[in-house]
Amino acid sequence: MLDEQIVAAWREAVSRLGVRVMAPHSLELPDGTVLVVEAFLPDFGGPHGAIAVAPDDKERCDRVTQSHCFFSQLAASYRHFNLDRFRDTLNDWQWFGPAAERPDWYTGKPWT
Repeated sequence: MLDEQIVAAWREAVSRLGVRVMAPHSLELPDGTVLVVEAFLPDFGGPHGAIAVAPDDKERCDRVTQSHCFFSQLAASYRHFNLDRFRDTLNDWQWFGPAAERPDWYTGKPWT
């Protein structure tokens, strides 16, 4: 089941962080099935983008591994937008979009 709070938090990230986010997003898997996920960030995580999945949805998390995208099963703390947490997360996921579109706040600093 889609976590509407996580969807809303990622929608807020669009205006607060100036990044492209599709929330929710219909992801077509290689077998032709469609999986709806909380968010898709085309410029982060890897060349095919990043997928955000709810913390308590093991089935969708297992299915998203079939995609070519980086994915993260987010903690419950992502149900509310927090500027520092979301910015740190995106820095950790790394920028893969066009250099000219990279946000000014982006440092690329990973968690570790």
